[in-house]
Amino acid sequence: MRQLRKKPKILHSPRSAARARAWDVKGMSDKFLQAIPQSGNILLTSHDNPDPDALSSCLALVSLIRQKSGLNPHIAIGGILGRAENRALTLELEIDVYPMDILEHQHWDGVIMVDAQPGAGNTNLPRHLPICAVIDHHPRRLELRAPFIDVRPEYGASSTIAVEYLMAQGIKWDAKLATALFYAIRSETQDLGGSLCEADRRAHFALFDAVDWDLLHRITKAKIPGDYFSLFQRGISNARLYGNALVTDLAEIPTPDAVAEMADFLLRHEHVTSTLVLGHYEDQIVFSLRFTRTDLDAGVVASSMARKFGTGGGHDHAAGGRILLTQPRAARADLIKETIIGRFLELVGMNEYQPGQTLLPSGSLTGSQ
Repeated sequence: MRQLRKKPKILHSPRSAARARAWDVKGMSDKFLQAIPQSGNILLTSHDNPDPDALSSCLALVSLIRQKSGLNPHIAIGGILGRAENRALTLELEIDVYPMDILEHQHWDGVIMVDAQPGAGNTNLPRHLPICAVIDHHPRRLELRAPFIDVRPEYGASSTIAVEYLMAQGIKWDAKLATALFYAIRSETQDLGGSLCEADRRAHFALFDAVDWDLLHRITKAKIPGDYFSLFQRGISNARLYGNALVTDLAEIPTPDAVAEMADFLLRHEHVTSTLVLGHYEDQIVFSLRFTRTDLDAGVVASSMARKFGTGGGHDHAAGGRILLTQPRAARADLIKETIIGRFLELVGMNEYQPGQTLLPSGSLTGSQ
């Protein structure tokens, strides 16, 4: 397997070099509670298709607000819960998650965005809703404006921020909330891997003794539908190797999360350091990136890949994006995908390996010789 010869054009984002700093967590959590309305209706939301970090962070902040202000916030999402683990999390913990289109026409006195930021392109939050707070661990958008902002790109998970708020305010978590936050930190940092910081480690061990391990097992080992496995067959069949980068197109997918799951899975290939997985979900192209290499920032690469087509962003090692297929763009969907793949290969320095090699010999998935 040939190795990388030249450096790509894009290396690091400012976040990649950011150093962890001391936060006045008590002061920040006090300001958060002061920024939200003291009466009325409060809404918490995240990116459209929330992951465990988004769901658990929202759940923790609901608990904080209820105990400190007596208000009863609601949680809403603009998309779906695609992965089996995410659905199991909401069912096992009895989290009430409402579709955004049901709640957006109600009156809201304050909206809190968690694990997401307005204008990032991964949320359908209506513009007229009054955002009073943003809590996130993704790189801060330059144009971000809100009465309260706590964005910590040094952190591996937004749930870590939520844990710090609970501890600073003297809020005790029960087994269900502890399990949700524990799982969120583990999954967001890839089992306490490269994106972990000291704050994540402290939060992880603070939760440890309260975790319901049977509950955690039911969430992480949730049953999945039979047709789910056809995605893996399709992803492997369509996969092509370009040096140490792997690309596959899943075509039509049942949930946007499918591209992220496949990107995680394919990154385990012994020779692969970068994966790109694309799919067509309803009226949009979605894609997901995963890196094991440290000389690139996946969020910066994803943003560059989506330039002039849509939006992209994420973390050092995991990122994604989406492109709305409005007319006349829908007629050029295949060409857009080709452009996205070409940009990816150029940015990761694997352009010279086109047209690539099939991952498996022809017929190997069907058992033919």
